[in-house]
Amino acid sequence: GIGIGWLRCLPSRVASLYPYPGSKMALLSRVPLTFALSGAALAAASFTLGALLNRRHGLLRLKLKLLARAKRTLVLSRVRVPRSLLPPSSSFVSDAEGLVDCDVHILDGKISAIDAGQTVGPKCDAGGSILLSCFTDAHTHMIKTHGHPRTRNPTGSINDALRVELIDQEANWLSEEDVYRRMDFAIATAYHYGTRAMRTHLDGTNSPDAQLRATVYTAFTKLRAKWAAKGVCLQGVANLYLPLWGKPALAEPHLEEAMSHEGVLLGAYCGNVNGTPFAETEAHLDALFAYAHAHGVQVDLHIDETNDPQCCCLQPLVHCLRKARANGYTKPVLLGHLTALSLQTPAVQREVVAGLAALRPLTVIVHPATNLGLQDRRGSMPPHCVEIDADTPRTPQWRGLTLVQELAAAGGGGGGGGGGGEPLQTPE
Repeated sequence: GIGIGWLRCLPSRVASLYPYPGSKMALLSRVPLTFALSGAALAAASFTLGALLNRRHGLLRLKLKLLARAKRTLVLSRVRVPRSLLPPSSSFVSDAEGLVDCDVHILDGKISAIDAGQTVGPKCDAGGSILLSCFTDAHTHMIKTHGHPRTRNPTGSINDALRVELIDQEANWLSEEDVYRRMDFAIATAYHYGTRAMRTHLDGTNSPDAQLRATVYTAFTKLRAKWAAKGVCLQGVANLYLPLWGKPALAEPHLEEAMSHEGVLLGAYCGNVNGTPFAETEAHLDALFAYAHAHGVQVDLHIDETNDPQCCCLQPLVHCLRKARANGYTKPVLLGHLTALSLQTPAVQREVVAGLAALRPLTVIVHPATNLGLQDRRGSMPPHCVEIDADTPRTPQWRGLTLVQELAAAGGGGGGGGGGGEPLQTPE
């Protein structure tokens, strides 16, 4: 069905095996003032508690590493696994948080069985830790990461984000060392917290500047090889502004360069299609899907990321992808943002949701941390958005999220992790 991916914004310690002790700090509110801890003592107690948790976590990780090296088989007892990660046909019962207490059997580094704790024999007691599958960040912009404070977005709007990005491109992105360093640190951070598959949009590969394109592709290729050795799958997306896919003189050189690099697929920044004839937008999408079909690659779109209720590129997208599927294009398609879908009429919303559900394999990635802050901002301007005056006091009132529940219900579940990695767009 339609996979719904979320920007990964969980606390870092949820991303691996961690004990989950009941909090006792709330009891302090019941202690008479004369017996309450001083600020210094409370800080010391908090530090000690944190150190104990880190020590327990470190000991558990060390024990797991030693057992994994010494034995072909390993049983993790007293772990809690999200019910959503277990087979639908299994009879496990989850708690109020959706977690299942169970034992996990590992054979030669792979999970071989899961049971309700009836196993007799040696076990590694995980102490109620939460066990998760590795994360997948399905939508990142690693080349934009770790540029603060040089890339401060003064209004928090899309328009200023794009303006600041172009300034930073000219000033810094021609340096392979700068691009490589920031991308490498982004991957290393994600890897540390449990991510093993990432897709990054290769911003700059649509530039007319050959040196800039070469810098981005070179950094991506080197980092893809480096992190593959650690089990990380890294994909890249070579985007064009959607109308340019309909201009062979521009699209074909871009396509040839993208396809010369392993792990790169095709994408588009669809922009605001309000005012563009429906047939023109269809022609541009048809061209993109035709190129993707010819080269056997996936498509990834930034689509309808605007506050304009007159923008609905998803309508021609449904038409064009339906034609592409009928012509034999079977590769997965990923759609990012879709914020303007929540501003459409109920009839249009139902039409789009039903249309997308019939076009699998298809995944929708939503970005709460980015779009909750980015949309409905003062400083929004055409052509990307409906204008919101930057100098007039006004509180954002629109959430800027797509129809998450409706899309999930239509697609029958399934989903992956998604990451923004866009400091220009995401409030700190």
